[in-house]
Amino acid sequence: MISADRLRDHVAALVAHGPRCGDLPGVPAALRYITDELSGLGLVVRVERYGSELHDVNLVAEIEGGTSDDAVELAAHWDTVEGTPGADDNASGVAGVLEAARALRDRDLPARTIRFCLFGGEEDGFQGSTAHVRQITPDTESIVFEMIGRTSPTQSAPSFLLDPPTVGDFIALIANPASAGLADLFASAATPHLPTFPLVMPTEAMEVVLRSDHVPYWSTGRRSLLVTDTAEFRNPDYHADTDTLDRLDLDFAARVTAAAVRTVIRLAG
Repeated sequence: MISADRLRDHVAALVAHGPRCGDLPGVPAALRYITDELSGLGLVVRVERYGSELHDVNLVAEIEGGTSDDAVELAAHWDTVEGTPGADDNASGVAGVLEAARALRDRDLPARTIRFCLFGGEEDGFQGSTAHVRQITPDTESIVFEMIGRTSPTQSAPSFLLDPPTVGDFIALIANPASAGLADLFASAATPHLPTFPLVMPTEAMEVVLRSDHVPYWSTGRRSLLVTDTAEFRNPDYHADTDTLDRLDLDFAARVTAAAVRTVIRLAG
């Protein structure tokens, strides 16, 4: 269902023009590529502009639901910090959303709308997702891809975890208590093809994971699941100029994306 080769092609296109921030050439190139890919699937792409700068843009497409005003959103941020091509952070996540859209476009009409969200401004305080969340229904929920392309023979972890995994062969599923059901559903959809590490965050440790586009959903009382390869706890190239395509495990990313597709199908009904 999900092609590692197509994921590789997406990442290659997204990193080809360098960092995706500010007024750098990588920004219009990435926005054009994402738009062309979604449009090529027969989806209508909506531009959500949340500021006056070129990079203040979300791109959104959807498969309209049949019986509900609420949506299941699959999201990733397209921007990077300065100085990095951002292959894992977060071209891998964008590639996953694009391939999920390909897999889902021809299915029977879902009860709930399925929405594909590519956010800007994640690296600058979740600006794009914060603006987006103001426009959606209260019961809309999301799965957020934040780096899904790295595996490693070693794995570190935050200090509050007791007996954490030591091999980086899993995808972490980070939920707040209200979103725990999403983590359970994703873990079930991943079995037996993909090891998962579901983690419902205790309140005292919440600050460790308040760093991506799931945050605006949580802060407005919506369910959201952060799906991540754990960033710097696994990836030594995090936010560096060495975060390149050749260091990714695209077969792993394909299994993550396939699990997300199965989860979205169950959620959308």
